[in-house]
Order: sequence, then structure tokens, then C-alpha cells
Amino acid sequence: MNLDGSEGLTSPSGSASKSAEGGNLQRSQTIGQRIMDNLFLRNLSSKPKGSDASVPSSPVRVPDAVEPDNKDEEESSLLGTCRGKCITQLLLLGAIDSIQKKYWSKLKAPQKIAIMDILLSPLEFAASYNSYTNLRTRMHQISDERPPLNLLRQELTGTCIYLEILQKATSEFSADKEGLAETNDSSLIEHSKAEEKIEGLAEEKLVSFCEQVLREASDLQSSSGNVTNMDIHRVLELRSPIIVKVLKGMCFMNQQIFRRHLRDFYPLLTKLVCCDQMDVRGALGDLFRAQLKALLP
Repeated sequence: MNLDGSEGLTSPSGSASKSAEGGNLQRSQTIGQRIMDNLFLRNLSSKPKGSDASVPSSPVRVPDAVEPDNKDEEESSLLGTCRGKCITQLLLLGAIDSIQKKYWSKLKAPQKIAIMDILLSPLEFAASYNSYTNLRTRMHQISDERPPLNLLRQELTGTCIYLEILQKATSEFSADKEGLAETNDSSLIEHSKAEEKIEGLAEEKLVSFCEQVLREASDLQSSSGNVTNMDIHRVLELRSPIIVKVLKGMCFMNQQIFRRHLRDFYPLLTKLVCCDQMDVRGALGDLFRAQLKALLP
């Protein structure tokens, strides 16, 4: 029993040595904590030498989250501007059409020439925007079968008005030329000279415009026979109303003008005989009956 009790008791010298060791350990831990705290505070208060380039002084701006909204706003504003300009040009075409239908005979020669030039400007812009190359390019930018962006309505409206004005300028004066040649009135003679100038200018514009439309259509029709690309046929289908309108307008062309320029028209017309669009071939047949039949003996 005593042996067991003596083994469980500690001597005073042993407890004193253990308490001294514990005090030394606690003192060393306190000093170590102070050293680590000082190092930690020093690292927080000072900048590391190699981290200046990696740690920015100010927050990084992230414009990617804002760019899509700004881009959409710019595109929508651009489309709105283009739409507004197209509507303005359609209103301008309507105003010119109203003037030429009501007051064409009362207009003076400079006014008629000015109307021709003003009308030709939006018409050329629409025609260049609706060119075969541009339409084919826009077809590849859309994934479905929707028609590409175009100004075909504007071009068709301008073509109708332009042909009507040129037909008036080249037909009215020719009908009265014989009666004006017999008069001696100086005012009428000056008027006849001005009208003759307008007739020559209108003939030049009419022939040039018809040749341009027919040449573009015939060239594309010739290339469609060698290429199996459906884009060409779609472009011809989109532009067929313009071609039909020009062919029907040529049916009412002054026969003398048509005869003078038949050498230029005929090769372009023959290329459209094999056109896939039935409305184009129908208008071509009407033109042959109206103009070519009169030339046969």
C-alpha cells in the first residue's frame, strides 16, 4: 500500500523544476508571439517589392458588362436614323410625283431639269444599295430564308416616277415640233429651243437608265446559267419588279428613240429571253410586240 502511495506522490524538488520549465516555456511562447505579431503588422503596413505590378492601386474597370448595351443602343439609333432618312426620301418622291402629275406642263425648262436631277439622286442611292453584289453579301449575313435588308420599295417608286417624267419629256415636244417650226413668234421659238434641249437631255437619261438596268440583269442572268448558286436566282427574284417596270416603260418609249438605240438594246434584251422569272419574260414579250413588231416590213 505504501509503495503504491509513494509512487503516486511527487517530490517538492520535482514540482519546482516542472514549474520552472513551464514558466520558461510560457515566456518563450510570449516572445515568439510578439515577434510574429510584429512581422505580421510590418507586412501589412509595407508594400512588397515584387508585387507592385500584380496588385493595382485602384480597382480594375470592367467595361465588358456595359459594352453590349452601348453597342445595342448605337445600332438601334443607327437603324432609326436610316429608317428616318428612307421615310423622308419616300415623302420626297411622293411630292415630286404630285408636282409632275399636276404641274409638269406649266414648269419651265430649268425647273424640269432640276426635278430630273433631284429625282435621280435618291434613285441612284437606292439602286446602289440594292445592287446584286450588296444583296448577295447581305444574304450570307442572315441564317434563315428572310429577304436581306433592301430599299427595293424606294427604288421601285423612284423608277416609276423617273420613267414617267422622261417619257413626258421625250414625247410631248416631238408631237408639237412640226407646228412650232411654222411659226415666226420669237417667244415660241425660244420655248421650242428650250424644250428641244430638255428632250435631248431626257433622251440621254432615259437610254442610259434603261441600259444600266438591262445590262445588270442580263449579266447576272448569263452567270446564273453556269453557277448552281441559289443566291443568284434569289437576287433576280428580288429585283424582278424593277426589271419588269423598265421593260414595260420601254413599251411606251418614243419609237424613234427606240429605233436609234436598238443596236444597244437588242443584245441586252435577248439575254433575258431565258430568264427564270415569268413576269420578266412576259414583260419582254410585251416589249417585242410593242416596239419590234412595228419595225418589221
